[in-house]
Amino acid sequence: MKKICKCFLFFVLACVLAGVVYAASPDTIVYVTKTGEKYHTEQCSSLKKSKIAISLEKAVKSYQPCKLCNPPVLDK
Repeated sequence: MKKICKCFLFFVLACVLAGVVYAASPDTIVYVTKTGEKYHTEQCSSLKKSKIAISLEKAVKSYQPCKLCNPPVLDK
């Protein structure tokens, strides 16, 4: 029973951490595509066809964060 509880707590913690968006500085590099409306982390699967590096500061002015890869947001 204790093992099941530990596994369940680990699973819940992993799910919470997977959804966390972290804050970053304006010069952090994120990626956009030629035709997309979102910005992404470097590893995002949405970047298969094109991958253009830009600063986070520029990205937040024109793009929304990708819900798939949860890229960083600017520090407030």
